[in-house]
Amino acid sequence: MADIEDIGFELSTIVEQSTDGFESCPSPPPPFHRNINEQEIIVQPPITFIDQEQINPIKNIVPFDSIFFSDAKNYLFETTTDESSILTETTKKSNNNFFQRFINFFRSNHNIEFHRECQQLLNLTKYPCDMSDTIHLRILYTIYRRLTSSNEIFYTTYGSHWENIGFQSTNPETDFRSTGLFSIFFLLYFVDSMYLPLAKQIYQFSLDPLQQFPFCCIGINLANILIKYLRQTLTSQKSMQKLLNENTIIDLIGKLFIALYLNFYLIWRNNSYTIEHTQQVLSELEKILFNRPKTLVEEFDDYFRKRQEYRAQQYEFKQTNDNLI
Repeated sequence: MADIEDIGFELSTIVEQSTDGFESCPSPPPPFHRNINEQEIIVQPPITFIDQEQINPIKNIVPFDSIFFSDAKNYLFETTTDESSILTETTKKSNNNFFQRFINFFRSNHNIEFHRECQQLLNLTKYPCDMSDTIHLRILYTIYRRLTSSNEIFYTTYGSHWENIGFQSTNPETDFRSTGLFSIFFLLYFVDSMYLPLAKQIYQFSLDPLQQFPFCCIGINLANILIKYLRQTLTSQKSMQKLLNENTIIDLIGKLFIALYLNFYLIWRNNSYTIEHTQQVLSELEKILFNRPKTLVEEFDDYFRKRQEYRAQQYEFKQTNDNLI
């Protein structure tokens, strides 16, 4: 029979062995073995679009986000390039006789670049606006968002929202038949430039109950006038080259487009015109552009210079007895 002390020794040995075995067991996998101080990571949905004019971001993944003019320009020129027609007029003339080829040989690079840029813009008129093209849709939605300051998300290509900015139907592409991509190109130029406040001002006025007019349709008609003018300048380059200075053809035509829109707005507002006077105003602007393009640009620059001077006077520091030290 075992002694009581021997039994106690055996029990203590068993307890120590069981304790050692428990400590040597591997730790259980997460999440049971977690550091108390560790913070839980919460995955937020990605931000894919942030409107520059609004502080609140939109957390929806949408295919119709906005696009900058420079990106749109690169895409449109790449998809509408017609290399065979870039120097069509010069090649026709150069093949006539040796004397004409001799003159073209000494033609300055400036004239060749001028002709190429003009032809690039005119090539846009040959291609229709395609609502199945994602870039074309992004341009249209950029125009919509800039004018309306809206962050609304659209998942469809057609809708009544297009009529809100001056298209004739729920499908804008039908309005671009006469001008192709040329008009959408310069509508984007207008709203993605420093003249966006003017575009918004004209758009808000176009919603006037008495003097309302379709903003985008008027822009398309003004673009059509510019197309006629641009085609005329290809035969006589002197008239437009006087206006170029350090501007590119795109910047000059864009400036003329905005100047035409400004004049349309001022004539329409100051004379209390209604939709019945549309053709009358467009005809008047066409005469101004063809006969006095330099005056049109000068008056445009003068208008904004006066506005800047007026705003500067409003914020000018005026010395009074109260602010004297």
